[in-house]
Amino acid sequence: MIPNHIPNNLIPDDRVVIPARGGIHFLVHPASDDPDVIRAYAEREGSEVLITHMRDQAAILEFVAGRERDVGGEG
Repeated sequence: MIPNHIPNNLIPDDRVVIPARGGIHFLVHPASDDPDVIRAYAEREGSEVLITHMRDQAAILEFVAGRERDVGGEG
């Protein structure tokens, strides 16, 4: 489940990366961040990046809901 403040409080230059490590997590980052740099950071932390540079609130919520269905065996 995504904390409401993440999609609700994004400023125009913010993007969301969703890494997974035993569950999904959320990290807000500048739009200018290179996807390869984000992936390298996540790998150092022991995570796999599922998607980066998300901005649209509906798309973020849809992605998270889809992942939760997959994990829960409903999808």
